[in-house]
Amino acid sequence: MSLADEIKKWQEKLDALLQEGQLLQQKAAHLERQNAYLQERLSGRQAQDDGMEALSKLYDEGFHICHAYFAQPREEDCLFCLSFMHKEGSLR
Repeated sequence: MSLADEIKKWQEKLDALLQEGQLLQQKAAHLERQNAYLQERLSGRQAQDDGMEALSKLYDEGFHICHAYFAQPREEDCLFCLSFMHKEGSLR
């Protein structure tokens, strides 16, 4: 393999890494915006509701309230979240 071919191969790898880095930056920015939005909603609600009511509403809106996946979107019931709500005495 010639030096020019090796340089081209390394350039292709570098381009792929740069694209992956850009995608990761976009995902991180999205997660930061989502986190700020959820924190704002939670803090606004805590003035009106007690903590468990706010968490219960957050769960009803489709987000996890368990420690492992807190504030991540939820597509189905989560046993960890339900266990947390049951343990805290707020099971619906």
